[in-house]
Amino acid sequence: MRISKMMAVILLCTIPAIAQPFRSSQLISPDELFRRGMNAFAGSGPGRSDASAVTDIERSAEQGYAPAQTVLGYLYENGIFVTSSPGQALEWYRKAAKQGDGIAQYALGRACFNAIWGDKTDGRKWLKSASDQGNPFAQYLLGRALEERDYTSAPAEYRKAAEQGIPLAQFRLGLLLKEGRGIPVNKPEAYAWLLLSFEAGVKGAEAPLRELEGDLGSNGTEAAKTRAREMENSVLRSVNAHGCDDWQGEFDEIPTLPPPNLQRFCR
Repeated sequence: MRISKMMAVILLCTIPAIAQPFRSSQLISPDELFRRGMNAFAGSGPGRSDASAVTDIERSAEQGYAPAQTVLGYLYENGIFVTSSPGQALEWYRKAAKQGDGIAQYALGRACFNAIWGDKTDGRKWLKSASDQGNPFAQYLLGRALEERDYTSAPAEYRKAAEQGIPLAQFRLGLLLKEGRGIPVNKPEAYAWLLLSFEAGVKGAEAPLRELEGDLGSNGTEAAKTRAREMENSVLRSVNAHGCDDWQGEFDEIPTLPPPNLQRFCR
């Protein structure tokens, strides 16, 4: 009996000490796990640990934290620190998208647009959700999707993206204004948008700009150029990005997602 009582005392004293670290680990909030994981990715010194970063972000994602789910989807999509798995990437994007994460919604819409997953109707739904949150890449790509199906709805989406500094949206809006496709013809405005896109690197704008110069004449062209200079104060990407810019693929025909270290600036 004495031995049994002694064992009971020992167990009562030792079990809390053993269990406490496990319980405290479980009490780490998903947003704190995510922050810790992102910090572990940063830098190049002793504090950097890709393995622990992935572990923390995965635990955060499994607890339902949408930004972590989006980052995890990005890692699986691009095979960064994990084995590439488009299927897992899309599943994590879907979980985050259902919680209203605009980057994940854009990722799903982009995948549908590329015919990687789902159908274009589903893709338009996700792109519309992201567009309504102000995601300029979703606005541009939704314009593309609408232009294929219902071109009268495309100019409004292109305009939203163009005003946020997406050069390809500026280019496509300029073409629609030039041709009167889904929007009344406005050649001076068309010239201004096309000029802005051309100066941002869209080479396809050169030929329609020359055509418009012939239509507008020298005075009209000068006025349109002045208008473009005035528009720069509000429609350049450098003005609108707020840190959500400058990654490889940002201005591709179908823009890539912002990398994890920039995603917080894109929400």
